[in-house]
Amino acid sequence: MVIYHTLQTLSPRRKHHDEVGSQFTSNEGNQRQDTTCGEESDEAAHDPLLAFECGGLDGVAIGSQAVRRRQSWWPIVAFTSACIGAIFSLTWLALSLDSLGRSDPSPLEAALSVPLRRPDEDYVLDPDWDSGAPNQVRKYDWTIVDKEGDPDGVVKSLMTINGQFPGPLIEVNEGDVIEVNVHNQASNSTAMHWHGIFQNGTNWMDGAAGVTQCPIAPGASYRYRFNVTGQTGTYFYHGHQGVQALDGLVGPLVIHSKDEATNQPIPYSSDRVVLLQDWYYDSDSALMRDVLSPGVEDAPIPNTALINGVNKANCSNHPGRLCSDADKLFPNLDLAPGESHRLRLLNVGGFAWFQVAVDEHDSLPIVEVDGTAVNPSPVSSVVIAPGQRYSAILTADQSGKEVFWLRARMIKSCLANQKLPENGIDEAKAVVRYHTQVRRHSGEEPPPLPTTTSKFQYLSTCRDLSSTTFFSPSPAQRAPEYADHSWYLRVNLAIGDWRLQRGVMNSSSFRPNLKSPTLHRVLDGLAVNNESFTQAGILGTTFDPISELVISHTGAAETVDIILQNMDENSHPFHLHGMQMWVLGSGHGYFPGYEVLDLNEDGKGLLFPAVSSVIDNPLKRDTVTVEGFGWVLLRFVADNPGVWLFHCHVLWHSEAGMGMQFLSRVDAMREWKLPEEARKLCSAPEEDLRKGAPPKDEVFFGFGND
Repeated sequence: MVIYHTLQTLSPRRKHHDEVGSQFTSNEGNQRQDTTCGEESDEAAHDPLLAFECGGLDGVAIGSQAVRRRQSWWPIVAFTSACIGAIFSLTWLALSLDSLGRSDPSPLEAALSVPLRRPDEDYVLDPDWDSGAPNQVRKYDWTIVDKEGDPDGVVKSLMTINGQFPGPLIEVNEGDVIEVNVHNQASNSTAMHWHGIFQNGTNWMDGAAGVTQCPIAPGASYRYRFNVTGQTGTYFYHGHQGVQALDGLVGPLVIHSKDEATNQPIPYSSDRVVLLQDWYYDSDSALMRDVLSPGVEDAPIPNTALINGVNKANCSNHPGRLCSDADKLFPNLDLAPGESHRLRLLNVGGFAWFQVAVDEHDSLPIVEVDGTAVNPSPVSSVVIAPGQRYSAILTADQSGKEVFWLRARMIKSCLANQKLPENGIDEAKAVVRYHTQVRRHSGEEPPPLPTTTSKFQYLSTCRDLSSTTFFSPSPAQRAPEYADHSWYLRVNLAIGDWRLQRGVMNSSSFRPNLKSPTLHRVLDGLAVNNESFTQAGILGTTFDPISELVISHTGAAETVDIILQNMDENSHPFHLHGMQMWVLGSGHGYFPGYEVLDLNEDGKGLLFPAVSSVIDNPLKRDTVTVEGFGWVLLRFVADNPGVWLFHCHVLWHSEAGMGMQFLSRVDAMREWKLPEEARKLCSAPEEDLRKGAPPKDEVFFGFGND
C-alpha cells in the first residue's frame, strides 16, 4: 500500500475549479426539471452559464413566434435582453476557461509563496494514528529552496523544505518504507542524513556527503528510500553538507512501535514534537569559513535560540539588521487539563546545549532516550546536547493556573563567551496552556501570556543527563560480555600548519571526498577483488589516515569498544551513524582502565563473573558526550554492513575534521551493487558538488589569505 502525502492544501484556483464542476452537475439536473426557460429557477437566476443557455437562439425563436400576440415593442426588449444575457454568459465562460487553462504553481513557486512559519499543529502527532496498520510506503516530495525569513524577527536567508521552516514531520510505523524525493532548487549542494536511522542494507541512503554519497548538486534530484525496521522512537533529519542544519534544513521523524498505544509506562493522551536549536543571524557558510580561518580558535556564539523555529527578538538590539517588530506568537502547546502528554524534545542545533523545563511542573519523567525506551526516570529539567533526543511526560495537574512557560535555555557555560552577540536572547519559550481546543483560528485574539517564573539552576559543566540520572532501558538488554576489539581514540582541537585549528582523532583530521565517497571506493574495490579493502583494523594503504581514518571489522557481528579520551576543554557529543552504542562508563580525567569497571583488559570479559552490573542493562543510544578533559567507554556490535561515520555533532567541530569512519561486514558488502541513481550524483562537476561545503585547507595557505 502506498500513501501519498499532499504537499499543499487545495489552492484557491483548484478549489474554484471544483466548485465550477459541482455547479455544472447541479445545473444540468435543474434544467431537466424546467418546463420552459421562461420559468426561471433560483439557480438559473444566479448561474450565468444557465442563463446563457436559456437566453440563446431557442429563446429568441420562442419570442418571435409570440410576436403577433404581443405589443410591437416586446420583440425588441426580448431580443435586447437575450443579447445582453449572451454577452455576460460568454464573458463569464471565457474567464472560466482561461482560469481552467492556467497551470497550478510550480513546486518552486509554491515554496516561495507559502508562509515560512510552520503551524503549531503540524508538530502534534496524529491522535488517530494506527500504529498497528499494515506496513506501507510513506511518500514525500520535497523541494529544497533558498528563502528569506525572520524566525524571530531578524531577517536572514534560509534553506527550506517546500518553503517552510522547520521541515515537515515524518510520522511512520516500525517496518514502513520511507521514500523522499528531494529536488534541490537551492544555490548550494546538499545531502539529507536521517539521524539515528540504521539504514540496514541501504548504506547509500544514509546521506553523509563524501562518506555514503555525493552531494545533490543545485538543480539535481535524488530519491531516498529505506526501511525502518528494528527501531522506534524519536529521530530527525538534517542537511549533511557543511553546516546546513544551521541554515534551517532540519525536521523531525517519529517511528511508532506496533504496541505503542497500549505499552505506555505513563499513559498519555497527546504526543508532540518540540524542536530546540541555536540560531545565527549571519550567513552560516560565511561563519564556517571564518571559524576555519587561520588563528581562529573558538566557535561562533549563537545569537539566540528557537523552539519549533520561533522566538521574539528585540529589534532595538539589532540596528544594523533588517528586523521586523511585528508581533510573533510563541509556539502554543494546548494540553488537556488533568491528563499526561508526551513531549519529544530534540536538540537539532549545531553548537549549544539546552536545559529544558516547564514552570511550576517539577516532574518530567523521561521515557525515551535517542530511540531507546526507558523506565520512567523523574527529572525536573532536561539537559540535552546537540543531536540528542529525550521524550518526557508532562502532566497538566497544577491547580490555580492554566498557562505556563516551557523554557529552553542555552547552557552558556558550554560557550567560549557567556555573553551572546548583540545582546542576544539565550532562552526560547513556548506557551503551555491547559486547554481542550486542539487548534486556534487565525482570527482569534491571542490569549494572555504566562506570568510564571523560572527556577533554572546554573550549570557549570556540560555533561550528559545520564551522568546524573540513571536510565534503565525497557525491555532490559544485556550488553555483550566480551569485546573483540578495543580502540583508543584521542580527540581534541589542535592548531597545525598556517595556524589552522582542526578537529583531530588520533592525529587524523577528516576531509570527506565529495567526488568519490568512501562507500563508492569500497564497493568498486571489492568488485575487482582488491584485497586491501578486506583487511581488518586501520586501512592504512587504501585510505590516507591523515585525512580519512577508516577502521574495518570483518567479522559477521564483532563487538567493538571505543575509549574516547577528550584532551580538549570542550565537551563533544559524538554521533555514530547506523548503530547505537552502550554507554559502559564515563568520567573526568584520564580513562582509569577496564579494571575499574570490573572488566578484563581490553574489555575481554568480566573481571569477576558474579559482578556484571556494567553490562546488565546499560543505556544504549546513538549520541554520547565525552565531557571536557574526560573519557567515555562505548560498546557496539558491528553487524550492520556499510561505512559509518563517527563524528562530533557540534557542527563547527565536525566540519573542522573531528570525525572518522567504521567499515563493517565487508563479507555482505561484496554482494552489493551501488544504485545507478547514487552513482549519477557524482557526475556533477566538483565545483558544483563543493557548493556549501567547508573550504579546502589550501585556500588558507600562505599569508595572503582573503
